[in-house]
Amino acid sequence: MEEGFYRYRRSIYYGSYDEKQVSGRLWISKLKSYNIQTNRPICEDDWAVILCDNHRILEPEYADLQAMLLKMGLFMNLNTKQAVDFSMVEERLSISLPKELKQIYMAIHNHEEYFTSVEHFLPLNEIYIEQGIIVFFKKKRAPLAGYDLDSGRLAFYYKKEWKIEGHYICCVQFCVGRMLVIALENKPVVKKARCKGKFVTTLDIKKELECFCNEKYHLLSEFNMDGIAIMYSDEKLLAWIRSNGFYADIHVGSVDETHLEAFGEHLGQTVWK
Repeated sequence: MEEGFYRYRRSIYYGSYDEKQVSGRLWISKLKSYNIQTNRPICEDDWAVILCDNHRILEPEYADLQAMLLKMGLFMNLNTKQAVDFSMVEERLSISLPKELKQIYMAIHNHEEYFTSVEHFLPLNEIYIEQGIIVFFKKKRAPLAGYDLDSGRLAFYYKKEWKIEGHYICCVQFCVGRMLVIALENKPVVKKARCKGKFVTTLDIKKELECFCNEKYHLLSEFNMDGIAIMYSDEKLLAWIRSNGFYADIHVGSVDETHLEAFGEHLGQTVWK
């Protein structure tokens, strides 16, 4: 591990990062002061590293995960305070579970939908290690994703072998994304819609949706995945909104059809399938 400046979510921090996961660097002096999120003295020629998309979790990323899970508990089934005993699984595997996996499992513990969907998390007593990978997620009976013990990166099982790609999402993004999708699909009312107008052409869907937030509708701002935005309501509506500059769609789950219709009217520029 290396100590130094690094970029996370367009801001600069100082701390530990894996030097093997660096994909580039930038001069800090060229950035605005509001992008600097550290009290560490910065010289004119200091630079910050840019990490691969699939990287070992960073400290501000872990803080975002904790804040995000608290918000998610407002509109989906999660435990936000319940303690979970990991000693049995850690003893069985002869490892200490990574702190991000512990945080995820504390949140989904005792909520059946996360363990019984077609794509699902493995219960603690079924997690296993294969080729240095903690396997925690399957599609039906086949392994799908795991945590690489050596690098702290997300690993995917593809064509009967484990692969770790630097350009893919990291473990936290994968876990939270799957939790959101599973929760959405388990809502009583689920619909999809095609988007029009600026939702399609925007290069930053989260920024585009900021003006649609109010006392009722909110953005899950800590969720950090390119081209994806998550909105939710006080009525436990959950929306997954995707845009790549050429195409955009919305996948929404709610407890009542009227909530979904009201959300569509609020956004406009949508056509329900």
